[in-house]
Amino acid sequence: MKIVHYINQFFGQIGAESEANFPLEVRKGPVGPGTLLNSLLCENGEVVTTIVCGDNYFAEHTDELTDTIIQVLKENKADILVAGPAFTAGRYGLACGNVCKIAHQRVGIPA
Repeated sequence: MKIVHYINQFFGQIGAESEANFPLEVRKGPVGPGTLLNSLLCENGEVVTTIVCGDNYFAEHTDELTDTIIQVLKENKADILVAGPAFTAGRYGLACGNVCKIAHQRVGIPA
């Protein structure tokens, strides 16, 4: 199973609130909490790509980023998208929800 993982700038090891305007970046393999997720999957799956985006940047550019997210999911032949951990985060939680919605409604994969 190929997994694409979405995380924010904090979990992407960019920085905290001061880096919330960090633009979307695509990285190969797992990053931050995706590393643990990847190790728990064993031979059942692999985090092939991680999407990192600042909370403010995503909130202010959601429509513009939709096509990019669709492209990343399709290019990586993702079987599933995992977003977070977002706990009870405001902007980050909304971003995770939006990315999951894009994956499910626009690409047809579970999230």
